[in-house]
Amino acid sequence: MYQFRSVSGDILYIGKAKSLRQRVRSYFQPSANHTLRIQIMVSLVHDVTLIVTDTEAEALILEEQLIKSHRPRYNVLLKDDKSYPFCKLTVNERYPRLFLVREKHDPKAEYYGPYPSVKDARQVLRMVSRHFPLRTSKMVLDGTKAYRPCLNFQLHRCLAPCRGTVEVSEYQQVVNHVRMFLRGRDKELMGDLEADMQEASEQLDFERAATIRDQIQALRRVFERQMVLSTKGEDQDVLNLYREAESSVVQVLFIRNGRLLGTDCFYESGSSEASDDNLLGLVLNRLYTGEAAHIPREILLPFPYSDQQALEEALNRRAERRVYVSVPKKGRKRELVMMAFNNAKFNLTEQHGRLERESNVLAQVQRFLRLRKSPETVEAFDISHLSGTMTVASLVCWRQNHPHKEGYRKYRIRSVAGGDDFASMEEVLTRRYKRAVSGERPLPDLILIDGGKGQVNAAAAALQRLGIRSGEVELLGLAKGRSERLRRLRRKHNEDFEYVVRPNQKNEIRLPRNSVVLHFLQNIRDETHRFAVEFQRSLKRKQNLSSLIDEIPGVGPQRKRGLLRHFGSLKRLQSATIAEIVEAPGIPEPLAAEIHAFLREAEQDIQNQTHAVRPEPVEACPGGVEGGDPRPCLDKPSMSKDLD
Repeated sequence: MYQFRSVSGDILYIGKAKSLRQRVRSYFQPSANHTLRIQIMVSLVHDVTLIVTDTEAEALILEEQLIKSHRPRYNVLLKDDKSYPFCKLTVNERYPRLFLVREKHDPKAEYYGPYPSVKDARQVLRMVSRHFPLRTSKMVLDGTKAYRPCLNFQLHRCLAPCRGTVEVSEYQQVVNHVRMFLRGRDKELMGDLEADMQEASEQLDFERAATIRDQIQALRRVFERQMVLSTKGEDQDVLNLYREAESSVVQVLFIRNGRLLGTDCFYESGSSEASDDNLLGLVLNRLYTGEAAHIPREILLPFPYSDQQALEEALNRRAERRVYVSVPKKGRKRELVMMAFNNAKFNLTEQHGRLERESNVLAQVQRFLRLRKSPETVEAFDISHLSGTMTVASLVCWRQNHPHKEGYRKYRIRSVAGGDDFASMEEVLTRRYKRAVSGERPLPDLILIDGGKGQVNAAAAALQRLGIRSGEVELLGLAKGRSERLRRLRRKHNEDFEYVVRPNQKNEIRLPRNSVVLHFLQNIRDETHRFAVEFQRSLKRKQNLSSLIDEIPGVGPQRKRGLLRHFGSLKRLQSATIAEIVEAPGIPEPLAAEIHAFLREAEQDIQNQTHAVRPEPVEACPGGVEGGDPRPCLDKPSMSKDLD
């Protein structure tokens, strides 16, 4: 294994080879026709370090671990820590439950999957909750306590074992049905349900029999939609590769229990010089060398892989069973490999069409808004506050018409009091782009502000003070306009509209309701608003959950937990003496005196505030009943007529 390092010692690239001398020399040959990315990497290489392993299988595992640990800049794959979701069934609990996880840590639980996406896994969870009454609560049910059932019990989607009246054997029968469903044993499951329906009918429990009948019909429709590829119930992963011009796609079919669980594809652009063996090897390492990787019984490849033997040895060792890696030549397995090839070809065509449509969208935005260059990189800002308090700002980065999550930022407004959106916008843009002046951070192609002319002019003033000229970056604002009826232009149309504003420009740019430009700006603006509101809500939750004990100086999380366990509540801690506080674990006498003094001072402040806002007593009206009328005197004129 070899590592290319820069002058500063940073790792640029990590690779492995049987012949390190031949592989490393190939990068520095004058006749080598490398891509621009590899040429730049070679120009930065200052040193090469080597790691020798005993077997090729160890090199495969070590390469995956080092790439995910150091994240070299020029390693294309294996850097995103992608993991597939599983459905976890907690069979070690008294009343098991099913939920979604990313990694397999509990050896006593059962895991089903992996699923290609979280969407597929959640769909399975929805089907289980709809047809099998498993509990979803996280509370510990050991039979000692009883709780009030939730709404799922009323909807007949949970047996409510929290009531303490459900037998373990009755609940275990539902768990066994869930196991059959997840393992694809549809015939056995249908047989058990039909037997239960017949038993309920013989006992004259027709309502339960009708419920089981509806469950059987619904499950049959579910099983009919699933693609059955084998009646033997194998666990297989099928891979194939398709290339076109400078792009390539490796398609993977996940087959579990003979049924097609899902698919996944790995798209790579600019791979014209990479060999088929290299592309396939990168995907194999990505799928099976991670700690949480699920290794099937059989892996079908389209052509022989150079490190196939080493990969098979590593998988056998990790799975602790025999794993077959083969290249089928005929029969059903060959048909599965060709199915993966057809899916890879279709997905690559779709990817090219998607990229073309996205480039057309950017071109339309540039043309309609008359931008100087295409908005490849967009940074959008939004201000959010809660009745003038807890003001925050969000930054969302958009690249190539896709959200770039690594560029997202959150800001807490420091210098502005109250809900002044204009001053808050100036502060955020100043903090964001002061590094761009010195060249530490590049400017985006477009800055989008959620707001009208006031917010945009405030942003323009902040950029001008930083020395960023209007020609260096585009600045726009997206605002909502009032309806036509409110503006009294035309009474027949009363729909709201949205418009774009520019700094120091009087006329607004009206956008058609269904235009591509409007949808492009709306997607970015809505994501910015969502990110800001989510940040503000998280701060509000932290504030609501804060306690007076969090403000005590010298008391950290561990001592806080010790105090609460010892006294049971903050009220008891406030009424405790110094000698009683010292008895708490980890509290010395000087700290106990400080805690006692702080709580007394805080209690006195609260009492002073209470007296300050208490209303003055109202003087009672003289006369009336004996002792005076307790009601306030209204000084109303008498309604009785003067008899004199």
